[in-house]
Amino acid sequence: MLSKSCCLQYNYIIIYLSKFELYSIIMIARFLLHIIVSAMAVLAAEWLVPGVIYKYDFISLVKIALFLALANTFVKPLVKLIAGPLILLTLGFFTLIINIFLIWIVVKFSSELSVVGLGAYFWTMLVISAFNFIVSTATHKRESN
Repeated sequence: MLSKSCCLQYNYIIIYLSKFELYSIIMIARFLLHIIVSAMAVLAAEWLVPGVIYKYDFISLVKIALFLALANTFVKPLVKLIAGPLILLTLGFFTLIINIFLIWIVVKFSSELSVVGLGAYFWTMLVISAFNFIVSTATHKRESN
């Protein structure tokens, strides 16, 4: 027969696991939302920015959006950590160069997307950053006072 304290500990473990599972599901949903928004941002950049050429295919759009989401999730924090002193020295303007570098990496890994010229990279970075900013502000929890 289980004691009352053992049952309480068991209940706390279940509550902890359910919170962990809920947090995992929320994180996966946010990542999938970032993939969808990255796909929309690529289409918007192709439509708005001269010099961005995209071969219309749904599978390649998903691949490009996945590359963008992975680069923003894993590569960007590492590059920002390494380039921290430059970011501080330039008062944050070096993050623009980092974002352009990430788009350049995505273009190099996908043959379906082509960006011609530094101006096209800059405006593409602004479009994609605007989309990501909107999603990030919409999905983060508001802190209560």
